[in-house]
Amino acid sequence: MDLVDYVLCYLGREMKSFNINNTVKVKLTEYGKKMLEQDHNEFWSSQGAGGMLDKFPYEPPKEDKDGYVKFQLWSLMYQLGKYCSLGREIPFDTVILIDEKDLRDVE
Repeated sequence: MDLVDYVLCYLGREMKSFNINNTVKVKLTEYGKKMLEQDHNEFWSSQGAGGMLDKFPYEPPKEDKDGYVKFQLWSLMYQLGKYCSLGREIPFDTVILIDEKDLRDVE
């Protein structure tokens, strides 16, 4: 048993696994909302002759009643991970909600 396992065991905690294809919920900041829209518009403006933004206008992610947006974890990191770094404005609140049903025991 290494030190991390010992400390986790001592604290009565068990490690859980989570598949990056599962869904998480985050609260986007204004900066995050702006970056999602900017990336969408840049992509569709560059497609075809003259762009296709008029065919595919930006639609912001749907927020639930508490202001959370759902993403698969890999998609969240693909879309907004590039904006996460030390000392920068963050694209979403640092608390990420994970449904307990998606957590598995580690054997």
